[in-house]
Amino acid sequence: MEWWKILILVVLAFVIIVLAAMYLFQDSATKYYKKARKLHFKGEKAYHSGNFDASEKYYKKAEDFRKRARELE
Repeated sequence: MEWWKILILVVLAFVIIVLAAMYLFQDSATKYYKKARKLHFKGEKAYHSGNFDASEKYYKKAEDFRKRARELE
């Protein structure tokens, strides 16, 4: 393979990696609402199994994520 083809592939790979990292690590309200929903569901499961302390912790963490999401909107 010629050197310029290799250079183009390396540059393209770098651009794809940078774009993927930007997408994965950006702060967005949707991301925090998803985390809050998952934690709230875990809290419900803990509550129904009788583990009230753990459920309160999950609910508090979920509310913190909801607060962050509201700030980003």
